[in-house]
Amino acid sequence: MVILDPAHGGADSGAHSEAAEEGTVEKDLVLSIALAMRRELERQGARVVLTRQTDTDVSINDRAAVANGIGGGFFVSLHVGSRGPANTAETYSFGTPHGGAPAAFVPRPVGIDGVPWEDAQAVYVIPSRRFAELLQVELAQKLPRSPDVPQFAAVRQLRVVGHPAVAIELSSVAEENPESLQKTAGPLAGALLRAIAAYRQTAEGRP
Repeated sequence: MVILDPAHGGADSGAHSEAAEEGTVEKDLVLSIALAMRRELERQGARVVLTRQTDTDVSINDRAAVANGIGGGFFVSLHVGSRGPANTAETYSFGTPHGGAPAAFVPRPVGIDGVPWEDAQAVYVIPSRRFAELLQVELAQKLPRSPDVPQFAAVRQLRVVGHPAVAIELSSVAEENPESLQKTAGPLAGALLRAIAAYRQTAEGRP
């Protein structure tokens, strides 16, 4: 199960650039990419859930409820940055630059009815980092000039998810031809499936 989270939506447009085609903003780009990724992922046999499928404002709590209501899966939040080399991607997992969880980050029971999600990621910090490492290797092969090593981000949208969870930031919204970014959906889907396969192989102890 892949949970795709197109960032922003509704009144929250995300990043934008005057250099880009008029009206092109991050919220629209990530939704278009997520929908194309879903088609490709499903074509290859994966099950996919999107946290939003239209230009709607979905809160972080509601996105967490979608993700955490699923028994097992991989959460991927999609973003388009405002800078960086064209057609590159960088992966982030939740944590600090030194690795691990932020201070005072202690797991508490996770549930849907009335239980806050604030510590849902605590037990997944290391699995998420491993997933991010595997994914970034694949992205560097699919999208040349992408970095080889993922980064950390202490952001709530990852903190509240009870799955191996990462954010991918594509470059960039300043791209003059948005279609070139939308064409990354295929490589992104391929990289994601290969990373998930590698993660599962490692987790199950297979050679």
